[in-house]
Amino acid sequence: MVKETKERKRAHACSRCDSTFASPSKRDRHVRTVYEKRKDHACPHCAAAFGQAGHLTAHVRTVHEKRKDHACPHCAAAFGEASSLTKHVRTVHEKRKHHACPHCATAFGEASSLTTHVRTVHEKRRDHACPHCAAAFGKAGSLTRHVRMVHEKRRDHACPQCDAAFGQAGALRKHVRTVHEQRRDHACPQCDAAFGEASTLRKHVRAVHEQRRDHA
Repeated sequence: MVKETKERKRAHACSRCDSTFASPSKRDRHVRTVYEKRKDHACPHCAAAFGQAGHLTAHVRTVHEKRKDHACPHCAAAFGEASSLTKHVRTVHEKRKHHACPHCATAFGEASSLTTHVRTVHEKRRDHACPHCAAAFGKAGSLTRHVRMVHEKRRDHACPQCDAAFGQAGALRKHVRTVHEQRRDHACPQCDAAFGEASTLRKHVRAVHEQRRDHA
């Protein structure tokens, strides 16, 4: 009886894929956002646009209002959405990566992350074009960051210890870690050198130990 009830609740099937929904409106919203690529809900603060009003609300709350109401019980991370916290715990702390890429060794905690990976890395799709220049991106979030940093020149992430400011939170964290905390977490396996960034370590190995001068 419980199984029959669940089946009835998701009796509205998408004609283009295997997805089923609890109501016609949810099915139609799925078709509108996934297949018709409609983004009717525009952010009043930046160039981002969304297929669902709820996604716009979450975007404004987390990106522009900087609200992070969902704290991780295992580390210092905090998120604007409960679903993001759930994904974080599952993939980072529980190490669950059940969605393996059929083209490479990468695995993901979420099916949507795998889909994005295949589309952008293996299919080389860049569906999100910048309205201001020729740049195009595989993810809507990447386009939003590009517009905010390159065209709007926004640096919303200020360092609490100096006058530096950055367009991305990750860049600020990197700055604090390497400049103020003087952390050198990336050690060279062939000598005593250590670096704050993995990319700097790779350059060191290439130039010093492999004697490569790729940009000579």
